[in-house]
Amino acid sequence: MATKPPSVSKKTKPLTLPKPGGSKKTHVAKQFKVAAWTGTGQGEKIVAYGSSGIGKTTLASMAPNPIFIGLDDGGRKIVNPLTGEPIQVVEGIESFQDVRDALAQDNLWPDGCTIVIDTATKLDEPIQTYIMDNITVNGQRVKSFRKYGWDGDRHLLDTWRTLLTDLDRHIRKGRNVLLLCQQGQIRIANAEGADYLEDGPFLPHRNDCSVREEVKQWADHVLRVGYLDLEVQPSADGKKAGKVVSTDATRAIFCGGAKHYTAKSRPIGGNRIPEVISFESEADNSVWQYIFENAGQES
Repeated sequence: MATKPPSVSKKTKPLTLPKPGGSKKTHVAKQFKVAAWTGTGQGEKIVAYGSSGIGKTTLASMAPNPIFIGLDDGGRKIVNPLTGEPIQVVEGIESFQDVRDALAQDNLWPDGCTIVIDTATKLDEPIQTYIMDNITVNGQRVKSFRKYGWDGDRHLLDTWRTLLTDLDRHIRKGRNVLLLCQQGQIRIANAEGADYLEDGPFLPHRNDCSVREEVKQWADHVLRVGYLDLEVQPSADGKKAGKVVSTDATRAIFCGGAKHYTAKSRPIGGNRIPEVISFESEADNSVWQYIFENAGQES
């Protein structure tokens, strides 16, 4: 005898399948074309780093029409050596959100100006505060950045990326961006020999999650402001650590890298600028002549 099929409960709802293409958007491929990749009309992305007091802010004051986002109040003591005029600053910046809001206020930034963040190293604390205000741990706000643990560096990198995206919008409009940083060291793992210390921008760094490396890759130019010649002299008491001394007190801008520091400069108009450029006096703006005025560039 045939078995009756089981009865369907009244509470059971029939399975409704989505109609083909019902809620799914149809992908329409873009139409692409090939064109010259020149960056014509765009600004320069620059990072300049050096020890405190070496002259970074003074150097920045001579860039094309600089407007500062001043996170370090040392700029209030600086005047442009070429004009004798005080530097121009966006007033009222107190938080990382203020920085982003100021960058979004387009009427603050004339065409061809240079947006100077002085110093980008000082962004670390307001960015941490911004993260704690906006990102929770297990649904709860935290009062210490350490509560993020291993994820803290990831949040820093992600937040820095939003800032770089904000700055790229100005680059595309022909404005320049100059990030001033203090100098810091990291240890470089060297597969070909002993590990070594490398000077570079003092920004958050972890080998697998580095704001420092992200910013270096983003920049067209990474400039080290320092003394022309340094050497390490053995200490008199025979300790392992030697003393770094300057054998030439002449300052210079280093535009090409070496093993003990990081620096780079992308070609301008197909030509590379010199690896070392003078900065002998406060009024020496040679590096800006090379970058912005194509002065005597080397092929």
